[in-house]
Amino acid sequence: MAYNATMDSAISIDFGQPFPLFPLPNCVLLPHATIPLHIFEPRYRQMTGDALDNNNLIAMALFDGDEWKDEYYNTPPLRPHVCVGYIVRHESLDDGRYNILLQGVCRAKLIEETPNDPYRLGYLEPIEHQQSMEIDLGDQRVKLETLLNDPLLKSLSSVSAIHNWLSAEIPTSVLVDLAIMSICDDIEQRYAMLANNETISRAKWLLEHLKVTRQTLAIAEKFGNGQSTDGHNLN
Repeated sequence: MAYNATMDSAISIDFGQPFPLFPLPNCVLLPHATIPLHIFEPRYRQMTGDALDNNNLIAMALFDGDEWKDEYYNTPPLRPHVCVGYIVRHESLDDGRYNILLQGVCRAKLIEETPNDPYRLGYLEPIEHQQSMEIDLGDQRVKLETLLNDPLLKSLSSVSAIHNWLSAEIPTSVLVDLAIMSICDDIEQRYAMLANNETISRAKWLLEHLKVTRQTLAIAEKFGNGQSTDGHNLN
């Protein structure tokens, strides 16, 4: 089965073949967002080299529970939802390590793993079978842009960064994922948004998150003395 994901260009993904799995304990990638990764373990150097020789695709996964702490070099359990990522840039270092920039392409679910050495491989299925129409997201888009232009929220560096993506050329579904990746540091919340395949539902979550953040900032500005890393009073 092929899946076409479009942002700047179309990437065709063949879900009939297994994907390299790159599990980490505290990293969740969302579609359209990018993360820099330093690849240093021998098995993941091999994984990266193989991906670069093939289709540049790697599935970012999350360990399930704490078993990975004792079984890291074996096959500790993984959470079912992953993000298929595309290596958009890479740097090969002299000692075999890599610096890569991985861009999320689509949400998927791990169906089964297949034996492989030295890194893990798994068969996936996409979970976003039908993209939301922009016309159906119009109300959420207006509310999001209103909040993102709020002076109090704009003073946060994480919100300020989102303004680069407020162009009408950026679809609301993309804006929502990029915004969540920017403002949400909580791994459990990020994973919940990765597992959520409904754009309208994610947009509603983001709106509520921004409203709560603004309320917190307003209270801190009125009563606080301490400052957050974004320069806001929080005490």
